[in-house]
Amino acid sequence: MIDGPKDGHCARAARAAGPVILLGLSLLVSGCASERSLYGGLQGRRMEAYHQWRRARNSEQASQTRLKGELALEDALKLALTHNKSLQSALQEEQVSRGKVTEAYSNVLPSLTATAGYTRLDEVPGFDVGGQSVAIGDVDNYSAGLQVKQPLFRGGGIPAAWRAARWYSLLANETVRGAVQGVIYEVAHAYYDTLLAQHLYEVNRDAVESAKAHLRDVQVKRDRGIASGFDVLRAEVDVSLFEADMIQQQNQIHLAKTRLLRAVGVSQDSEVTLSGELTYSPMKPVLDEAVRLAYQNRPDLYHAELSVELQQEALRIARSEYWPKLNAWARQQWAKPDPHTSEVEWDDAWSAGISVDWNLFDGLGREGRVIQQKARLRQSEVRLVDAEERVLLEIRQAILSLRDAEEFVESQRMNLGRAKEALRLAEVEYQQGIADAVTVTEARAALTRARGLYYQAVYRHTVARLDLQRAMGILGPRAGASPTEVKMPLRPGVIEQFSAGNKSGTLQQPEASAPAGGGSKGEQ
Repeated sequence: MIDGPKDGHCARAARAAGPVILLGLSLLVSGCASERSLYGGLQGRRMEAYHQWRRARNSEQASQTRLKGELALEDALKLALTHNKSLQSALQEEQVSRGKVTEAYSNVLPSLTATAGYTRLDEVPGFDVGGQSVAIGDVDNYSAGLQVKQPLFRGGGIPAAWRAARWYSLLANETVRGAVQGVIYEVAHAYYDTLLAQHLYEVNRDAVESAKAHLRDVQVKRDRGIASGFDVLRAEVDVSLFEADMIQQQNQIHLAKTRLLRAVGVSQDSEVTLSGELTYSPMKPVLDEAVRLAYQNRPDLYHAELSVELQQEALRIARSEYWPKLNAWARQQWAKPDPHTSEVEWDDAWSAGISVDWNLFDGLGREGRVIQQKARLRQSEVRLVDAEERVLLEIRQAILSLRDAEEFVESQRMNLGRAKEALRLAEVEYQQGIADAVTVTEARAALTRARGLYYQAVYRHTVARLDLQRAMGILGPRAGASPTEVKMPLRPGVIEQFSAGNKSGTLQQPEASAPAGGGSKGEQ
């Protein structure tokens, strides 16, 4: 009796909650479906973006130059001057400078203004004569005119603007020249990186071949009962370690070659083999001579110097606003009614004169602009001094790096000779039964390290030489080169400055150069 009403109440509550539960489930399902549809739309847009990227990549690869065969440093540099993207962008500064010069002429040349008009009058003006109305003019009024204005005086602003345009043209040339030297440095550095990776790969490859030969020898001795199983196992581990190093160096070759092809601006699908060599060419740089060449050739120094000149002209232009503007003008007008007699017919009239515009009450605007240009001029002068100090620092650092690299090369050359002799003696003693296989393994590993260090030392010396030539501003065209000369293929004299040891004047005292680690095939 008591439970009955409770059961009926629960049943009614369940029936009432049923629609609510169904509504919640439907909302949950629709929400999940909505999220899936949103993600489906996003994934569709992502796939479309991917297909666009593939089409753009295929189009770019089809337009890029593909190389095959041997690639010398000189050829890589010449190709970079044509295909490097950053250089192509910098060359547009030439067109910008031409536009600046053309714009400057507008301040000197006369301007022509044409006008035309029509006026409809509600009432024609007139006067009464003897009770009769006389109209002056017509309801329909037409006019057309031409006016020529020639600037005569702008307080020195006209010649300042023209000089500024010419300075900007020189600034653009130096920007392009700096970009050319930057591309040359980037390509040469990437080329040397690839050469180092190739040499280190050869070192490890030769070590693998030598280790395999030693393994075969140990196996023969084990079969004869002279060597133990441990000796064979140690020789096998030796081969595996050298093979791992060889694989890593092969990967370094691929990475370095990718950077080189990117710097040159050709297709990554190019199949090239570098024909150059890392050569050791000692240099004895003279600080005063290096600084002189840098002051004469560094594009950034010319850039800072030209910025000062440009800012001086900007200050003159700001000061010219204190002076009146003087213009000569001439106007020719055609009108109906007649501008002279107001008769309803076409006729013309002309006038000429000189106008003076002088803004006497500009408030503090002109003074503020002059103060700004003075401050910017001071900034440009400080930047010039800072650029000169930075050049001196870079030259000193490059000379010190070059000297340290030369000492490093000489020390590693001696160490390489010792390592070769140590391996030779270890192999002889092993054949005579005096030394064990571990001694040969250690001697071979020491020679491999010595050869790698020697190549790295020669590489560091080569890059230090390249850094010094960049610090002096002699990578590429010298100062004063026109944009046409900048875009021309490199001359042999330009390439010679950094590809095989600089021999310019008193900058250095060259010694006989030698390839790095010559005769690497038989050093084991």
